[in-house]
Amino acid sequence: MSRRLAVVGVLLLVIVVVGFAISAITKARFNANLAASRNNLRQLAQFAAHTETNPKQAGTRTATEVPPGTVVLVGVPPEDRLSWVGYVLPGLDQKRQDIAKLFAQIDDTQPWANERNQGAARTRLIVMLCPENTPQPAPDAPAITCYVAIAGLGTDAATLALPATGSAPPRAGAFRYDAATPFDRITDGLGQTLLMGETADAPGPWLRGGFSTVRGLDDTESAKALILAGAGGQFGGYFPNGANFAMCDGSVQTFSPRVTPAVLLKLATIADGKDGVVLD
Repeated sequence: MSRRLAVVGVLLLVIVVVGFAISAITKARFNANLAASRNNLRQLAQFAAHTETNPKQAGTRTATEVPPGTVVLVGVPPEDRLSWVGYVLPGLDQKRQDIAKLFAQIDDTQPWANERNQGAARTRLIVMLCPENTPQPAPDAPAITCYVAIAGLGTDAATLALPATGSAPPRAGAFRYDAATPFDRITDGLGQTLLMGETADAPGPWLRGGFSTVRGLDDTESAKALILAGAGGQFGGYFPNGANFAMCDGSVQTFSPRVTPAVLLKLATIADGKDGVVLD
């Protein structure tokens, strides 16, 4: 009897130890994925500033403006253009992936549907993927992005133009389809303005312009509550504790589901003329 009890005791101890080990490994993996997603956003934000309007000429980068939300082709709709990602590719980490080879495959004089660009678009770009519960596109489909640029308030925010002088439109955000946004037009403060955010909502190709890579916060009454609503929200959906956003100064902030929609709506614009939001 005592021998049987000893065996049972050993088995119970093993089960408890294995349970603790699995829990610790799961927690460690989660924390590593959270840090990796924040680092991805930080890297993208650090290179989302340039002095050239042509990504092929962006050899020397100086933080003076947020690039256009698309590679502008006159007469071509934003959804048929290449995305802003082409502007930041030259500065990304070459150790994780052969970015130079990928960049050379892209023809920025042609639209998204161009055969050469479609070939590049199928490349899985590591820095554009959140490692936690990453959606998988269909075989031979373009690779997706888990991060999108913030265009301001409203689904049409990316179409808003900045006047040559005077205040920016009150709904305007950091990104717009057709032009760069100079840092000096972001009068709410670079650290107080959203640049990019995580989203699990309808992730699209990283190389495609339009909704796939640039989005305004839907500020209609029915949509406000869904800005940070987990898997069903406009943003976030990868981590239960909230969503990561890059700010225009290159920093990264995590906003929990307890953050009110009003805070995110306020941070989405570049010049609302109201008092700032205090961020930790």
